[in-house]
Amino acid sequence: TVRYGADLIKSVEETADRLLDVHVKDITEASPKGSTCPAGRGVLDLPAFFQKLIDIGYSGVCSLEYESEADDPLPGSAESIGYFRGILAVLGR
Repeated sequence: TVRYGADLIKSVEETADRLLDVHVKDITEASPKGSTCPAGRGVLDLPAFFQKLIDIGYSGVCSLEYESEADDPLPGSAESIGYFRGILAVLGR
């Protein structure tokens, strides 16, 4: 969404009634050249994204989508999940 110029938070608002499953990742830049990176190291405002999901009452699945370090994705995946958990703890979830 962000790689192609769309506003992430606005996109969540506009599609709220159709969101059933969310794949979450962070990216290095908000352009087609952006690549996946551990969550919190990229350009996405993930705290605002999770807050918006809470605001719209999203109750579906949020899955980590992580393509970086294909030979050893566990460290970056674990870091990303830890970051997500930290955001949710701060947001009271």
